Amino acid sequence: MKTRGTLFVVALLVLSVAVIGCGKVNQEEFDMWKNEHVAQIEQSTSEIKADITKLEGKVDQNNKDHLEAISKAKDEAIAASQQGDADTIAAMKQNTKEEIAKLRADHTKDLDMAGRKANDLAKAGDAKIQKDLSDLAKTVNTQGMDIKKALSQIASIIEELSTVKADIASKPSLLVTVNFSSGQTRLSAKAKEMIDGVVAQILENPEAEVLVVGHADGTPVLRGGYQSNWDLSQARANAAAKYLKDKGIDAARVKPVGKAHTDPVGPQNTTAGRAMNRRVEIILNPTGSM
Repeated sequence: MKTRGTLFVVALLVLSVAVIGCGKVNQEEFDMWKNEHVAQIEQSTSEIKADITKLEGKVDQNNKDHLEAISKAKDEAIAASQQGDADTIAAMKQNTKEEIAKLRADHTKDLDMAGRKANDLAKAGDAKIQKDLSDLAKTVNTQGMDIKKALSQIASIIEELSTVKADIASKPSLLVTVNFSSGQTRLSAKAKEMIDGVVAQILENPEAEVLVVGHADGTPVLRGGYQSNWDLSQARANAAAKYLKDKGIDAARVKPVGKAHTDPVGPQNTTAGRAMNRRVEIILNPTGSM
């Protein structure tokens, strides 16, 4: 388009010069002249466009040929490289096979030699091995006899323990002892806490009788609602028995009894001894043992 515009301008200049040089030119002649030159310009423009199109085609073809040449050269290079790699790999495989064969042969040789040495040592040490086995058998036999003896002793001990356990289970067992202040029959908070600690054990032995034995310190009863230590000790036993019943122990199992001061655990002539004697003992008594 730029070339066409340039030619058109040149043509107008030429036309102007012609007009100036020729003087007067009529309109019809001018139009004819102008149309002729315009047609020539358009023809030239068409020819230039055709040449440009042809040149662009050649450039495109050259580019295509160049790319094809590059691609071909690349493929050839890759093929050559792969062939070289294949040759290298084949050579490495061959070398590896040869090395493996050599190592296998050496290994087989070493194994044969070791086997012969082991066989020789086995033959040479056969007598010693048989002697060691014989000694080991004797030791095992002796130890076996000791083990049998130990097992027999253990069985005897277990039997004795079972007998003792059965004997213990058949006899009354003291579960807890709670103490009272002088002249008192009411359970203290500490006494209740101690009784609470044996309730579960009593419940786990539903066939056993629960003896609640009350005691006094032997000091003469001079005041209060009790006539003697017998009454005082019985009241203490009754208080503990009632607490057990309130905790869910069957009343038919609970047997409260007062023994006054007839069974002391401490000296009656000391304050500490008398405090020990003012007590209630809760005893678990298997049926028929007393």
